[in-house]
Amino acid sequence: MPPFPNLTEAQVHDIAAFLLGRTQAAANRMEYKIENIITGDPKAGATYFQGHCAECHSPTGDLAHVATKFEPVALQSRFLYPQSSNPFGGGPPPDPRAVKKVTVTLPSGQTYSGELVRIDDFSVGMTDASGAYHSWLLDDGSGIKVQIQDPLEQHVKLLHEVTDADMHNILAYLETLK
Repeated sequence: MPPFPNLTEAQVHDIAAFLLGRTQAAANRMEYKIENIITGDPKAGATYFQGHCAECHSPTGDLAHVATKFEPVALQSRFLYPQSSNPFGGGPPPDPRAVKKVTVTLPSGQTYSGELVRIDDFSVGMTDASGAYHSWLLDDGSGIKVQIQDPLEQHVKLLHEVTDADMHNILAYLETLK
């Protein structure tokens, strides 16, 4: 870092205080309490829900009384990031309906299907219905085809489309489902 010879002692003190405050804020970030999160329009949220969510979800089915099951912050996190209810671990387990399925087709035509355990640029791993683990290397010449069925795909797409107003409206609507 280059020297700053023209800073006064008061300016150096201000910078130090600012940096100390940022360090303390980072160290205590889990103590921050979000308040007044329900700021949207429930009617606009119901309209959005009917147009974007009702194909998979029902206010009298899977979402019946959802507002009594989760605090507003957790409920909002759950519909925006359904793959993980808590990015730091703990809390309720992910929704079992969110399990990714995979079908692997070998060059011979033989297929394997089951629950996706992991996939990256180099390999795919899955557990079949009997609980057996299978994995394959995915090099360029392998000829292996992988098809993933992700029940949360629409939520991932939604995250790229939803506006701040939509997000608040959806939460306000979901909060009416007590």
